[in-house]
Amino acid sequence: MTSAADLFALQEIDLRRDARRAVIADVEARLGETDELIEAREAVGDAEAALERVKRRAKDLDTQLADLDAKMRPLETRLYDGSVRNPKELSDMQRELENYKAQRGKLDDAALDLMEAQERSQKAFAEAQADYKAAEAQWRADQKSLEATKAKAEAEMITLNSDRDMRTKGMDAGAIGLYENLRTKHQGRAVATVMRDTCQGCRISLPSHMVQRMRAGATVQCNNCERILVAI
Repeated sequence: MTSAADLFALQEIDLRRDARRAVIADVEARLGETDELIEAREAVGDAEAALERVKRRAKDLDTQLADLDAKMRPLETRLYDGSVRNPKELSDMQRELENYKAQRGKLDDAALDLMEAQERSQKAFAEAQADYKAAEAQWRADQKSLEATKAKAEAEMITLNSDRDMRTKGMDAGAIGLYENLRTKHQGRAVATVMRDTCQGCRISLPSHMVQRMRAGATVQCNNCERILVAI
């Protein structure tokens, strides 16, 4: 015969098994890359892309300056080497050179701004890399801890499963069936203790005849929540 005490002891094992399952499920949900790690990596990518854009602009600006210098040099040579004597042509060349110099002045200002922008971008990139490195180190430590937690819970589950097999060996199939149905209905708690003639599952007072039958060893269910009652 399977007593309420037997089922209560089984429930204690099952509740511990439920707890270990919950731990394993929680760990599995948290294993893998976190949002924080992904965001830190994306920040590195964004900072690197911003830095590359500034570098490309600087390279384009260098090309413009080189092109402008290539136009200015022969013009300056002709203007000052005495090869051109026509006053109007000299005046036109002078205006053209002044125009090139004005353009170069603007490009020089832009180049200075780009140098400052590149320094800022380089600093932002370095900071993003450092943040990612720290986030990755923390993530790896957390993953290692989670794996250890999971391994411990799985080892405990093996022991608990063995304990359950030993506990249920020889138990009445009907009692086990009732127990399992009630566990499903009551979040894993099919058996409730009785204290001061009160079911601790639903906190309802029990009729005295029911308490007497329970204390006599009969399998009794609460007339309110239907849990199997056990005296402790």
